[in-house]
Amino acid sequence: MNRKGQIKTGLFCVGVLLLVMACMALPSAFCAMQQGRLLQTSHSRPAEENALSGQGQENALAKLLYDRQFLAGTTPEWDSTGWQMLEQAEEEQANSIGAALEQLRKEGLLNETQTAAAYGLIETEQPDARKTALRDAAGFVRYEWSTQTENLLLELGPGEEVVRLRWNGGSGQLREAELLETYKRFLNVTEFTDWQDLSSEDGHLAAAYSPTAQLYVYASDGGGTEFGAEHKTPEQLAAAMSGEKEGTA
Repeated sequence: MNRKGQIKTGLFCVGVLLLVMACMALPSAFCAMQQGRLLQTSHSRPAEENALSGQGQENALAKLLYDRQFLAGTTPEWDSTGWQMLEQAEEEQANSIGAALEQLRKEGLLNETQTAAAYGLIETEQPDARKTALRDAAGFVRYEWSTQTENLLLELGPGEEVVRLRWNGGSGQLREAELLETYKRFLNVTEFTDWQDLSSEDGHLAAAYSPTAQLYVYASDGGGTEFGAEHKTPEQLAAAMSGEKEGTA
């Protein structure tokens, strides 16, 4: 083979080698592009206007309730279809409820009489007693224990945080406004300074909202005791307030 032929053969071999290398690199490049696309779409975050503030991110409860809605995609409503039956022994349910009640008593959110009445419900052997335990996708647990005359609803976070209580076993010594402030201290959310008073005009409901924490906290002590904390964006709060006004119009 003459020199010209050798050059042609060499160029041909180089071309084949480059083609093979390109084919080998193409799948890797394609996978990298796909992975980037997935990272942008699969883990979508809420709209910028609904993002939790830096201070809110640093607060354990605000972050917990924010993640519950935007990452786990669950809602705190009592009638939400996101709740599933929790296979938990009755004794274990009673222990969890009892521990939460004792914590609330120590913090002054329930008095001795209310706590004793609630323990009576836990220990009841009445045949009509209804005892239910539910769990949502974010790990929150809801207990519903009731008889014909008594009703206890308790919602706990994954770390046993009491984020909702409704108990009709008598009123406490605190008025609604005092109960709300006590509950805010219990939740460790008093660091936020932008609380807006959303209490009802008739005085039966004390409520407040912090835009920084995106937290709505409420308390009521009429004919029983009820308090809770929910994550709400400003838009969700406005929609809820608008719905309440339309319902009372």
